[in-house]
Amino acid sequence: MSPLTRAYLEQLEHHLRKLPEEERLDAVREIESHIIEALSNGQREGDVLTKLGDPKKLAKAFRNEHYLLRGSKRSFGEVLAMIGFYCTTGLLSVMVVPVLATIAYGFGFCTILILLAGVIRTFGVSWINMDVAPGVSVPYEWSMVFSLVVGGIVGSIAYISRKYLRKYLSFLSEQYRRVLPARNH
Repeated sequence: MSPLTRAYLEQLEHHLRKLPEEERLDAVREIESHIIEALSNGQREGDVLTKLGDPKKLAKAFRNEHYLLRGSKRSFGEVLAMIGFYCTTGLLSVMVVPVLATIAYGFGFCTILILLAGVIRTFGVSWINMDVAPGVSVPYEWSMVFSLVVGGIVGSIAYISRKYLRKYLSFLSEQYRRVLPARNH
């Protein structure tokens, strides 16, 4: 193995250090075998390494694959790592992911609060205000209906934002899966 390939694989392994050792070694072996196969097929080493791309980006793709395969067994730290991964994939992601996540989960939480306020106000709690316009308040007996309508609208916005956030994250994941050599065959 040439020093250039060895340096590439060492960089890749360094950027994969957050993965469990077994998965890290499997990823490096996979890339190494991909390089050896390409060289045995007559491709030039520089071309093969250029086609693989930056080892840091390739490592990101492997880490993303690891996090996706973990499913619901993800730790809080891994979820934060995934958020970091998606937010650093490009300028658009830096804006889209946090905005959609904030809308989806913020509005979802607000939906619960709106419905809870409607239930509480229905029993005559006077410190919860439900005003339609300045000086026009919703009567106490209509509080639940009003909160269901407003909660439904806010909840729909949360649901749609969450749906499109998931679609966007799936799209990003698919793009990064294409970076992995095993996916290119």
